[in-house]
Amino acid sequence: MKLNSVKPKWYEYIMWAGIGAFAAFILTLIFNFTGLTGLSSFEDASQGLLGVSESLFVLIALYCLVTPCLEEIIFRYFIFNLLNKRIKKAAVSILITAALFGIYHLNPVQMLYGFLMGLLITYSYYKRPILTIPILVHAAANAVALAYTFL
Repeated sequence: MKLNSVKPKWYEYIMWAGIGAFAAFILTLIFNFTGLTGLSSFEDASQGLLGVSESLFVLIALYCLVTPCLEEIIFRYFIFNLLNKRIKKAAVSILITAALFGIYHLNPVQMLYGFLMGLLITYSYYKRPILTIPILVHAAANAVALAYTFL
């Protein structure tokens, strides 16, 4: 039996969520150090994020639950699976899916961030093709980004 066909153990969920949070934290540090987060396009997007609601509960529900679920269904379940089935080269399918995920964010800084996180999230789905894994990676990354926005 292939490892991928076995339901992940409880600690794998924690591990992948931790990897997502750690990657988001490191990328945020790098983006801060290089000045990318100081660009007006990034600051405008960050302010737009907070403009959705003044309620922290709503923001957490939206960015750490709803958005990851919807985006993972679209990008990993549909797009990655379709590409991987047609191209039959996982690395190429991962790259294309991550690029589309980055482009989807429509902001130069977030495009780069989305591409890099998209690589990790898509890889997590490739390694463990169960949607809860990339949803957790994505949710953890969004939680770090949301926490950074409030700091």
